[in-house]
Amino acid sequence: MTPSAKITLYLSARGKIIALPSGTGRRWAETALDLSGFTQNHDQIHTLALDDQAQARQALTHLHQAARDCQVTVTTHPRPYLGDVAEAIVAALPGHWMAEVEPLREQQDQHYLRDYLWETGTLHGLLQTNSLGFAAILRDGGGTELLLAERPSDGSYIVAALTPSPDHVRVTGPAPRSVIASDARLAARFIQTRLLPDYERAVHLSRLDEAEEDLRWAQEHGPGTYDTVDLEAALYRFRTHATAFIATLRASTPLSTEQAIFLDRMEDGLRLDELEDPDPEALADAGAVWLIDGEELIEMTRAATPPAPVTPAKPKALTAATLPPPAVVTAHGVRR
Repeated sequence: MTPSAKITLYLSARGKIIALPSGTGRRWAETALDLSGFTQNHDQIHTLALDDQAQARQALTHLHQAARDCQVTVTTHPRPYLGDVAEAIVAALPGHWMAEVEPLREQQDQHYLRDYLWETGTLHGLLQTNSLGFAAILRDGGGTELLLAERPSDGSYIVAALTPSPDHVRVTGPAPRSVIASDARLAARFIQTRLLPDYERAVHLSRLDEAEEDLRWAQEHGPGTYDTVDLEAALYRFRTHATAFIATLRASTPLSTEQAIFLDRMEDGLRLDELEDPDPEALADAGAVWLIDGEELIEMTRAATPPAPVTPAKPKALTAATLPPPAVVTAHGVRR
């Protein structure tokens, strides 16, 4: 009888074995793990501590016996546990990043993550067609979320951006390009030098698009022609984006005296220090500033946005006409 479930064992550098039960008969795999002395944490990930080697060997022996009785296959993953890789990556990134491991026991778990990917590239395809075992979400605490997975074909690591929450921004900018690396150190470097700059630019452009769209909508409708709730939501979005625009302009743009005064006036007029709970009168004043001066802030921000980096052209393929003549080995050495 073909086993209906599978247990994959991962060796962690933290002195334990991680076991992932999967398959249509996963409950039998979970039973085998429970009978063998594996413990289960709140994420339903089974672990076996290796601090007592004799006890660990006995647990593994019991696992193989229980798995055979339950018609479950047991395999050992040849690569490091992805959770360890994720922890090494976030430790190397600037700021306060954290990693959360996601066990992918069923295809629907992968499809759920796939639907939140920003770029429909390599990782999107892997989540669609391959059984990956584990993925990890890397979070910076400020809304940026990246997805880490291992590519089965060669064991390399792929990191791609997840779309920001719609409450944060409705994405319209070009998707950040995923990065691929052979180890955690390279992955962290590529994230910092390629993926995060791409991500920040895409979010910035999406903010500009949404701010323009909301402002145009509000300017084209006279008072009383739109729902108050919709107007307040659009104003809140603009004030959120304006906070980011002003911070970016001050940090990265040489400002004239007039520009600096304008930004101060916008910050005060939009009540950005009371973003979450301004009083009704302050909100009405912010709405007037939005409709009158919002376009100038958008134009100033867009003018200061650097152009997209140019991707280097690929080298031309060598043809017979461009190849050097072949070397010929003679009795006197090599001759061309």
